[in-house]
Amino acid sequence: MDYAQKKLQQVGFEKSLCSLSSDYKQELNVENGVITLLRSGSDRELYLSGIIDRKKASLSINDLSHSRIDSAITELLHMARGSEADDAYDIAPAQPAGVFTAGPQQADLDAMYDSLSSFLTYLKRHHPDIVMTECSLDYTRTHSRMVNSNGIDFTETRGNYNGSAMFNAKDDHGITSLNYTGFMTFNLDQPFHQFGSIEQLLRSAEAELRARPLPAKFTGDLIITPDAMDDFIGFLIGSVTDGPMIANTSLYKDQLHKPVTSHCLTLKSLPLDANMPNGYPFTSDGFKAANMTLLNNGVLESFLLTDYGARKTGQKRAVNEGGCMVLEPGDQPLAEMIASTEEGVLLGRLSAGAPADKGDFSGIAKNSYYIKDGEIQFPLTETMVSGNMAAILKSISDVSKEVVDFGDCRYPWLKAKTVNFS
Repeated sequence: MDYAQKKLQQVGFEKSLCSLSSDYKQELNVENGVITLLRSGSDRELYLSGIIDRKKASLSINDLSHSRIDSAITELLHMARGSEADDAYDIAPAQPAGVFTAGPQQADLDAMYDSLSSFLTYLKRHHPDIVMTECSLDYTRTHSRMVNSNGIDFTETRGNYNGSAMFNAKDDHGITSLNYTGFMTFNLDQPFHQFGSIEQLLRSAEAELRARPLPAKFTGDLIITPDAMDDFIGFLIGSVTDGPMIANTSLYKDQLHKPVTSHCLTLKSLPLDANMPNGYPFTSDGFKAANMTLLNNGVLESFLLTDYGARKTGQKRAVNEGGCMVLEPGDQPLAEMIASTEEGVLLGRLSAGAPADKGDFSGIAKNSYYIKDGEIQFPLTETMVSGNMAAILKSISDVSKEVVDFGDCRYPWLKAKTVNFS
């Protein structure tokens, strides 16, 4: 890092940033219901960025020899010279140095094996119709350091476990489509099937063996499960980041400190939360991170702008770079949300392309259920959902008291009004 910083200054860069990360992973894999593989691997990456004459360039390498760093910096200088000048380019100012540690610093391989082995036994006993196509559990430790020419110097070592599962159901009458989920955790202190939404989705997959199409198209309520939440919350988050804000295409560009969703929604980004395995103490552009409220009772409290995005738009830089999302729960039991639904759909997953800038979308409801007269009737097949993301977020009438903790986010169920199904 010191060598790279000095070389960047020697070739003429007025401002520079270097970030070095080293990942070490140990992973157990399941294929067709059997633990088949234990593997380990490591990766490292040196990120170099420099500014000269208001021009900026950046690149990454994984060969850390001095000769490769030298050639990379020469290439970086050519890239910068050939780029367009921009007054908004800058680097983070000096801040107190910090050394941060989070999570386990080495894998408990016995606990990993026991967790997966017990899960496979549990599946055979309680979910015999489930076909576990892929399943894995890994331990990942990342060591990273960031420095820049203004004197910042941050170091972090973070370890966590990551679980994933892809499966469907099969019996004598048919087979369902694939479903998948995952979780992150600092410790393996509960059975594998109790992390995230795994148990709920296993039951759902078995029920989907009896899926049926809608009896008729209708306009009604949409209950969004935690597994489907990223599609809807993600639209709002994506709309207030650098790209659409700089391009002036964001639906929310003039809505700071104004209501943009239902008053039921309070959304926070909590990278410093001690229970967030994917948290971070500093941002990728060199600022110490802080927790942030993005939505407060439906009011947009901040854009998600980097330092560059803030300079380009004239708005404030966000105190973090998103992720670690927590949607605050409500006081309505999920059972009551369903019971109060005259006609609607419980959405498990939305298969759709990216919505338009203004939020219009259409897609297929996967792993979903038809609700009529306050009761779940049957799982759905070949059902289209269409509407507008922004309008749906404004129409939220209920937020469940139940929450699913995926480790990297925590979401309740939401109930929206006036959505089209066919």
